Amino acid sequence: MKTKIQLLILLLFSINSFAHKDKFVLENYGNVKVYMRTGFNYSDLDKIKIIGKLSEKLSKNLNYKDTILIEYIQDYTNVLTDDLYLLEYNNSNFKLVNGLEETNSLQTNNTGLSVRIYANKIKILDILKFVEYLIYNKEETNNYLTKREIKLNNYEDKQVLETLIYEATDKSLIEKIISKESILIKNLINEKFVVKSEEYYGIEIYWKNDKFIFEYKLFDEDQYQLHELKDYYYCIPVNINEILVFTDESSFYFINGNKEKNIKLNKIKNGNNVPIGIIDLDNKILIFDFYNRGNINIFLKNKNKVISKFN
Repeated sequence: MKTKIQLLILLLFSINSFAHKDKFVLENYGNVKVYMRTGFNYSDLDKIKIIGKLSEKLSKNLNYKDTILIEYIQDYTNVLTDDLYLLEYNNSNFKLVNGLEETNSLQTNNTGLSVRIYANKIKILDILKFVEYLIYNKEETNNYLTKREIKLNNYEDKQVLETLIYEATDKSLIEKIISKESILIKNLINEKFVVKSEEYYGIEIYWKNDKFIFEYKLFDEDQYQLHELKDYYYCIPVNINEILVFTDESSFYFINGNKEKNIKLNKIKNGNNVPIGIIDLDNKILIFDFYNRGNINIFLKNKNKVISKFN
């Protein structure tokens, strides 16, 4: 059986070969400018857009009209041994867009505020707290900039290849900002943001009150909630009525449009950060690893069960 499955995957590759291209977001939301670069369709692509919209609302509430730059490079392969945050006043030019080498950064433009992030993933509320802090404490922010050692890993064996000296905001300030509650932000996140919508029917995704909400839309009938998660890694639509929602590299929920819920966390064999490939086989889903074709799993929809060993 496994040989037949491998032949099917080989045929799929020959028809539609896998080619990787980075994903980008570059958008303006009023006075807020958002840039993000990552490798695949991770959920952070949706998060950064929500952050841009909410940051605009935040700046209006605080009567801040100058430019706010939010620049985020997602370290999805864990090249850095630690996350980097750089909060800066009087500079809304790009700094990370060309990498961590300071010589590649654009010169200070002497205007606006910036939140720069080089991290594996982000939390929406954390970035909003950075924006709020910057607006309230503009003149003091640059006093917390310090030179930090940034260690770079080799992607394959995770051995440290190089150590760079780079400017960053002191970690103690970052932790202090994140730990503080904000009434203003708490009120702003009551709004419902669309992540994935359908015209007539199917599974839709929303974000509200720091949760991702999965609902089913059925024409003009009332929508009903299927599931909610604090966060997720990425999702793959199986068809209009079914979706796989991954919480990490090897764990996922199978969610369909049924009102009777049977949603549980499933595990598969997967050894890397690249989103898996799927083939929908009616009552089964063939799940495979793009880089290691030996990693094959079959998900049985009716039993909500993964098979990863074949005779």
